[in-house]
Amino acid sequence: MQSVRFRSLLCLGLLGVISLFGCSNLSVAVGPKITQADLRKIKKVAIQLDAGGFAGMPNFGGFRMLGGGGSTEAFSDHFAVELLKLGIDVVERTQLDRVMKEQALNLGGVTETEKTIAAGKILAVDALITGTVGMGQTYSMGYVMGIGAGMHEVVGNASIRMIDVEKGNWLLVITMSDGKDSVLDTAKSFAKALKQKIEGS
Repeated sequence: MQSVRFRSLLCLGLLGVISLFGCSNLSVAVGPKITQADLRKIKKVAIQLDAGGFAGMPNFGGFRMLGGGGSTEAFSDHFAVELLKLGIDVVERTQLDRVMKEQALNLGGVTETEKTIAAGKILAVDALITGTVGMGQTYSMGYVMGIGAGMHEVVGNASIRMIDVEKGNWLLVITMSDGKDSVLDTAKSFAKALKQKIEGS
């Protein structure tokens, strides 16, 4: 009897874990006039991401709560590390921030995107990765005997654009909605999708 009870608890716990860290809806689109040769030129990038919204919604094994933008930098850092592992050079965020501040003083009356592109040219990057990342938290009741119960940070939605610094046009866009994965797992998924498009695989 205890064995059956334990197996039932284990199955329920595994379902909760699967729902918490399940697959996210990831979509990748390449610009209409972008060729594989254009993408293969991308060897060095700079990342500039902002916090996005994340609506709370019911979730099996717990519930979701609205998350703030405090972890967007954590996502950016994980994303940068994953890109470096895949062989794409990444400019340090503080360097981009410093140049952006200088450009804000020198380039009055231009858009933020234009300032970012100007900063990218100064830093000699091939492309800029901009966009928004919506963070959230999921409360999980845990699995076997409450192990793993508590708040878990997730990326709820994200939209990332890669912009050609030389031409100023969009190379590709990666979007995700209804995210259930951790910050690290989502960063890995985005980096892998980006690398696959660059390599044409």
